[in-house]
Amino acid sequence: MTVQGNIEIKIERKNKNRTIALSFIFLSVFFVPITVKLFNVQVLEHEYYAALAQKQTRKKVTVFAPRGNIYDRNGVTMAENIGENYAFGINSRKVKNKKDLAKRISAITGVKYTEYYQAMKKKNGFVWVERNLTKSQRKQILKCLTIDESYAASFKITPNRIYPLGRNGGQIVGYVDLDGRGVSGIEKIYDSYLEGVDGWEYIFKDAKQNKSFNIDIKRKRPKSGKNVVLTIDKNYQTIVEEELESAVKKWEAKKAIAIVLEPYTGEILAMSSYPNFDPNDPGAIGPFARKNKAVTDIYEPGSTFKALSAAMLLEEGKVKESDVFFCNNKGYKVSDNTKAIRDSHKHENEYLTFRQVIATSSNIGTVKAISRLSQQKFFEYVRSFGIGDRTDIELTGEVRGILRKLRSWTVLTQPNMSFGQGVSVTPLQLAMAYGVIANGGKLMKPTVIKGIADSDNNVIKKSEPLAIRDVISPETALRVRKLLRGVVAGKHGTAPLAEVEGLKVCGKTGTSQKAINGRYSWRYYDASFAGMFPYDDPKLVCTVLVDSPKRMYYGSKVAAPVFRKIVERIYNNHKNTLYASDQEGRKNRMIVPDVSGLSFADAAQKLTENGISFKISNKVPGKVNYQSRTPFSLISKLDTLLISGRIPQTIESSHLDLVPDVKGKSMREGIFQMHKAGVEVTVKGSGNVLRQTLAHGMKKKNTLPVCTLYCEPLIDRKLIVGNSRKGRRKYK
Repeated sequence: MTVQGNIEIKIERKNKNRTIALSFIFLSVFFVPITVKLFNVQVLEHEYYAALAQKQTRKKVTVFAPRGNIYDRNGVTMAENIGENYAFGINSRKVKNKKDLAKRISAITGVKYTEYYQAMKKKNGFVWVERNLTKSQRKQILKCLTIDESYAASFKITPNRIYPLGRNGGQIVGYVDLDGRGVSGIEKIYDSYLEGVDGWEYIFKDAKQNKSFNIDIKRKRPKSGKNVVLTIDKNYQTIVEEELESAVKKWEAKKAIAIVLEPYTGEILAMSSYPNFDPNDPGAIGPFARKNKAVTDIYEPGSTFKALSAAMLLEEGKVKESDVFFCNNKGYKVSDNTKAIRDSHKHENEYLTFRQVIATSSNIGTVKAISRLSQQKFFEYVRSFGIGDRTDIELTGEVRGILRKLRSWTVLTQPNMSFGQGVSVTPLQLAMAYGVIANGGKLMKPTVIKGIADSDNNVIKKSEPLAIRDVISPETALRVRKLLRGVVAGKHGTAPLAEVEGLKVCGKTGTSQKAINGRYSWRYYDASFAGMFPYDDPKLVCTVLVDSPKRMYYGSKVAAPVFRKIVERIYNNHKNTLYASDQEGRKNRMIVPDVSGLSFADAAQKLTENGISFKISNKVPGKVNYQSRTPFSLISKLDTLLISGRIPQTIESSHLDLVPDVKGKSMREGIFQMHKAGVEVTVKGSGNVLRQTLAHGMKKKNTLPVCTLYCEPLIDRKLIVGNSRKGRRKYK
């Protein structure tokens, strides 16, 4: 190779090395910062940038818990969740073009864009733009948002609260607001039980705002709200509401109120006032219709109060039914300086026995009788009957009524109050006072709550009857009921229109002037009737009030017929002629109490008080965990209830190929046991099983006929069962 060739090779190598060096220098200058930056991002500041990425690509959202349902005493749904409501809100401060966003949303919902625009323009901060979106509309809005808008937006999912019975029981159940919180009634009082516990999860979004969920990411599942079971009977409630509406329309009255209750337990079976409202659309009518006027409104009870006056006089031994009072048709003055007290009608014979005083509703006779009682004692009895105190029922808006303090009484206060003037009560207070007369002398705490259960039907809270105090003796209560029977069935009684053939109704009419601007009106009256049936062993108490009827205002003509229609329909709709021949047998059956969870001593006491024979098989672990008959089923005096600390391991009848015995069990349990044993069933009636067409222990065959279960309606159990005094609950 020549010298020149070597020189060229050296120059070429030198140029190549120079190129590599320059390239290395260039790459070093370019990539080293990048490498340093990557090292800084991926290693030194990894946690910071990872958190920033998560913040930009995922969003934590609340998963709202399903609200619990509300049921009547028979399991009929009164409030439930159907589907979901979607709400869209945004921080208007972050929206650059509010009008443009309003138009985009309007194109999806069909609502005028100006409503959305004004909402965002009005508040410079977070605002709910649309609260009633479908799932599809929510998805479309999510896609139409810009990236900046999506970060400022929020979507809320709440269950769509539905009230299947509409107006039926609406004032008791109440309603919820747009956020799913209770506003009135049970929805408000038991909101903490019904609302549940919300959960949360993450939504992941890409640059196109497509949403996805990652099941591997930690999330908190929502806990469903508790279910509330009411004492209300939907069928009774329907009857009451229909009759009240009819009465208001017939008499062009301002309102009408009625209550039906069980006197021995204080359970409210029906409570309504008209006008009422539909909780599905609470804003469609004013607040007067929405409030439960049975606890929020007061009135002077008029002559219905005479039953309480009679009770205290008889209890104190101040009067006998045969005592005679001169009821002057010209009136009676308590003192020379007072106006004369008069009766509403003239008497053929002005000398009336106390029995006739109550039957004919004589104000004069009542005033003369009550004068035998001191003011102090009279006041104590009035308070003891619950007048002037809230009943503390689980409803919103209850008031105390008006009972003046004793030190402010005048010479006329006690006389006027004895026939229901100068004292104001709520309809519920009067109903509970009549419950005292019906149940033998106990003032019971009223309740509309049967119990509370979780979503798996485990009982969380169970209401038990609560006797507040003894007011009068059972003997006095019966004497008062006999007096009230004369009001309905007596020759000169004021309430023949309240009578229902065969039910032995007793009660008292009331006609009271309304106080307007501090003076008693001669134009506006409250017509009322309070009663129970049958008088010798009351099963139900019913009170009716009609406010300001036109053309006629006497309680005997306006309210008594409403009482009769309510009671008659309740009885006729629930009586079952199938059991007419078995009436004596039902007298000897008792309702089985729930003793599970009690100590054996407490269980034994409870069963003994209810007149139920029992046997203890195993006292370990010290409390009752098993009873052979389900609570609230029926048991004969001849049967023995087995209670045990352990649940026995028994051989099911299906394994023995025998027809099970389901008599006395609830309808649901009876059907379950029959199906478990492979027996087809049909059902007639409802409630507890009284009779089955296939005998217990019958060997099953391939051709075994269908077994019919004859069940006792709830009204029969309440009206007929327990005629024996031993079968009743006793209170201490």
